[in-house]
Amino acid sequence: MVKSLTSKDIKEIKYQCRMGYILPILLFIIGTPITLLICKLNSNNLDSEQIILFSFTLLSLFIGYKMNWKYILDIRNGEKQIETKIIQAKESKRSYEAGSGSLYFDQEMKGNHLYYIIVENIRYKVDSQIFSACSKGDEILFNYAPNSKYLIDFELKKTTRR
Repeated sequence: MVKSLTSKDIKEIKYQCRMGYILPILLFIIGTPITLLICKLNSNNLDSEQIILFSFTLLSLFIGYKMNWKYILDIRNGEKQIETKIIQAKESKRSYEAGSGSLYFDQEMKGNHLYYIIVENIRYKVDSQIFSACSKGDEILFNYAPNSKYLIDFELKKTTRR
């Protein structure tokens, strides 16, 4: 089944693009001065410095494009695929913050609850509302971006009970 993307879905997909922007910028900021310095020490040729600067610019743009093109295509497409799957099991765990109980004697560790559902032998972390609303054997809808195959979110399938 196919539905259109909501503004929340678009925001989530755009959030996944952040490394495709950060990594090329860091490559350009760090790599260009180093290579220009090496070029300056070896020769005083202005043409080679311009070629290096141009090549780093192209390399950064290419890396950014290759990292984000599927996400951008999903946003332009404006659709998401919905797959129905069955919940195999539910798990609830208590996780403790590392080092939070070692400062003083008799200090309790800071903990929080983590909720998981297991679908097709894969554990997915969910929030407490979905965890409490679902049970083993219920159907859940997985929303995927079609080109990048990114799992946007999931929601319980609404069933009518008699």
